Amino acid sequence: MTDQPNEPPAAIVPAQLAPANAAGESLPVNKIAYCVRRAHFDDLDLILALLEPFVQQKKLLRRTRAEIILLMHNGYVAEYVNPNGEKEIIGFSAVEIYSRKLGEIQCLAVADGFHGNGIGSELVKACVERARDIGILEVMAISSSDAFLRKLGFDYSLPEQKRALFYQLHSRDEIFNADE
Repeated sequence: MTDQPNEPPAAIVPAQLAPANAAGESLPVNKIAYCVRRAHFDDLDLILALLEPFVQQKKLLRRTRAEIILLMHNGYVAEYVNPNGEKEIIGFSAVEIYSRKLGEIQCLAVADGFHGNGIGSELVKACVERARDIGILEVMAISSSDAFLRKLGFDYSLPEQKRALFYQLHSRDEIFNADE
C-alpha cells in the first residue's frame, strides 16, 4: 500500500444498513455501499467528530488532534455516500506501531446506525494487514467486546502461551475527568 491520497479504496463492501429509530430499534434494512480506505489529512475533522460521542460515552479515550494525526498514518476510514450524494466518514481505526514486534489497534469506532454491518471488522482487518505489510510480528487490541475480536482471530494467548498483563496507573475516571 502507498500513502498517496489518490490510492484506491482498500475494499468496497456492499452492506446491510439497519438504522435505529429513536427507541433504538432497527428499522428496515437498506442496501448501502461503503469503502474502507487509508485515512487522509483531509479526514481529520471528520474523524474527530466521529470519535467525540464515543469519548463522551467513555468508550474511547480522548485524543488530541496531534495524536489523531499520528494515528492516521496507519489509520483507515469507512466512507459511504449518503442519499444526498455526500461522502460521510462512518468508521475509523488505526494500528499504532510500538516496535517491529508489536502494534495495537486503536480508536475503533463505527457511527451509530451503522453497527452490525461488518464495518468494524473491515477496519480491524485493514489495520492488521497494514501491520503485516510493514513486518510487525504481533498486533494486540484492548476492548470490552472480546467476542468481536475473537471472531477476527485475536485470542487471549499467543501461540507460545504468552499473556498480556496490565498494571493500571490511573483510573479511567481520573483520565476522563482531567479532560473535562
